[in-house]
Amino acid sequence: MSSKPPPRYQICLIGSGGVGTIASLVLTKSGVAHVTCVLRSSYTHISQHGWEIDSIDHGKLSAWKPDRIVRSANEAAKDTNECPVIYDYVVVCTKQLPSISPIPEMISPIVTPGKTTIVMIQNGMGIEEDVIQAWPGNAVMSSVSHIGSSVKSPNTVVQIGKDVSKIGPHLHAGIDDSISIERSKEYVKMYNMGGASVCEWVDDIQLARWEKLLWNGTFNTLCALMRMDVGELQRSKGREAILVPMMWEIWNIAKAAGHPMPETIVQWMAYRLPDDCNYRPSMLLDLEHGRPMELDVILGNPLKKALDLGVDTPCMSMVHKLLKLEEWKISQNQV
Repeated sequence: MSSKPPPRYQICLIGSGGVGTIASLVLTKSGVAHVTCVLRSSYTHISQHGWEIDSIDHGKLSAWKPDRIVRSANEAAKDTNECPVIYDYVVVCTKQLPSISPIPEMISPIVTPGKTTIVMIQNGMGIEEDVIQAWPGNAVMSSVSHIGSSVKSPNTVVQIGKDVSKIGPHLHAGIDDSISIERSKEYVKMYNMGGASVCEWVDDIQLARWEKLLWNGTFNTLCALMRMDVGELQRSKGREAILVPMMWEIWNIAKAAGHPMPETIVQWMAYRLPDDCNYRPSMLLDLEHGRPMELDVILGNPLKKALDLGVDTPCMSMVHKLLKLEEWKISQNQV
């Protein structure tokens, strides 16, 4: 009887929400990875009962678990025999809150300098900069994910939108481009082996991030600011009054930064959803529940880039200032 070959890749994933849990499922299903998931608040329940998954891509799974579940990155850094674990990939699926939970601090116990590739499945612009500064000799890549997946307490994940993503490397001076490209392509191959709906490797990941920012920087922020769902924002004429002008500001920043998008993308992004769409974006949900918003990376960093490049952003700047006031109110309630 032949023995099962050892997994080719050691992977540690942090952030098992709706997106992260599906990512851990896909990576586990690839058959070439041993997946360790860091679970904090949900550790006890998931370790006992596993996940109940209802997925458009993977069907219904009961009591599903990845290969290993741990409470912290420090625990993930060693195996059950207390031997160090050298991870090939660390996959970060948490919210991007650099002022509250800096990513380098969060993942430092499980990153081996010069060895571990860091994969960021997160929103916003400039998310890679702190990681590259912390590990200048490591490959860094990110994923622009379009997926409809959420967690229903305590252990149910419902995925209603297909797992579609663009993935590419963040090339930087500390590591040869060919290595960064190779490691990102290996990850994409593995992710496709696990049954992702669409996982596409791209050579310009920044362009993909700017494209997604056309949504996150406008619908996400304006729905939060006005406490409206997408359809309400559109029916109120807010789309024409401020959302489309904001999109053009983002389009202009991306062009000035060397990542031009086709002009047709603004019309398509602004008008692709019906006026009765009742979708409530993530920033609105965070605001309603008194949770920190990803404001720094969704608007703050693009505005810094616009200032450096001399791009005028009156709409984005005002929305950012108003949401900073909302952010302050949330912080007061947390004292």
